[in-house]
Amino acid sequence: MRWVSCRLVVALLLVGVRAGADDANPSARQIYDDACASCHGTDGRGAPAGTAISVPLPDFTDCNFITREADGNWLYLLAHGGESLGLSSQMPGFGDVLTPQQIQATLDYIRGFCHDPRWPRGELNYPRLIFINKAFPEDEAVIFEDFTKGRNGARDWDTELSVEHRIGARGQIELAVPLVAHALTDAATTGGVGDVTLSYKHVLYADLPSLSIFSAALDLVVPTGDRDRHLGDGTVNFLPALLAGKKVRDVVIQGEIRGEAPLDERRADRAVHYRLALSYPLSPLRRAVVPSVEVETVQDVTARQHNVFVTPQIYTGLSKRGHLALSAGVQVPVAGDADPFDYRLLAFVLWDYTDGGLWW
Repeated sequence: MRWVSCRLVVALLLVGVRAGADDANPSARQIYDDACASCHGTDGRGAPAGTAISVPLPDFTDCNFITREADGNWLYLLAHGGESLGLSSQMPGFGDVLTPQQIQATLDYIRGFCHDPRWPRGELNYPRLIFINKAFPEDEAVIFEDFTKGRNGARDWDTELSVEHRIGARGQIELAVPLVAHALTDAATTGGVGDVTLSYKHVLYADLPSLSIFSAALDLVVPTGDRDRHLGDGTVNFLPALLAGKKVRDVVIQGEIRGEAPLDERRADRAVHYRLALSYPLSPLRRAVVPSVEVETVQDVTARQHNVFVTPQIYTGLSKRGHLALSAGVQVPVAGDADPFDYRLLAFVLWDYTDGGLWW
């Protein structure tokens, strides 16, 4: 969320807004024209040059910009000003002169500068989980860490860098490159690049009133890892998936059904993953702390086995805007035909690179 705004003469602005507020409850358009248009323009594209503005202005008609963020950060910005979210001090707060209802109405008016309904709103951009892929398309870079304590002294470390890029209103492409290390007791440790994954995701349904979103995705896993050194499967693998998210009261429900269809079933098993997660954001802000729990059932079609895993985890923003975030959790097997490992420690750091830099 590249929150950038203009310098306003706050004293005069507050007087103007108060005067408008005394005139039989001004409309959202009146509030915008009186308080915002001098800097952001009557058309939402930004005021012309010569206004002593020292930071770039957003274009409210850009649907990619105006829809990507949920109301939480927007309302906080309008009420408390730019500095409250680590942004420009040239954006004042209006919480002392406007009611919450007026601020919400003004935000709704600003969102109306986008005339393309295909763009899903940020309210459907639910917190990222460790295993379940979110249904909302994103521009993110993620570093994912995975340590697995296996049976018979086996230990695996996996560091994966993935970069996601939004395509149009509803599409997303992704490239994921893992660095893998495999160790056995009394044996040499092997390491190197694992199997690279290319992905595409597309939103099929997004409904703001019901807070529901539904997407389909396809991953192509390329056998770039050395199978003999336990760094990859040694076969091309296709992973189709259906992704969903919904908010019910204050609880976020996300789910995923993902298949594994390797070209060479002698090298990798066919399988189906059924995943369900519950999350409880502790604040409407994007930087909120979010405890979650994921439950996963894996049906190994080739081996005719199944396993059930539980992954408690916690997500939190690292920046005021929440465009930098950290998540950590542990996965444990709780049921099934075989014990694949003792436990897995997992974490990721997320950077929404379109919303700001790494250090601001």
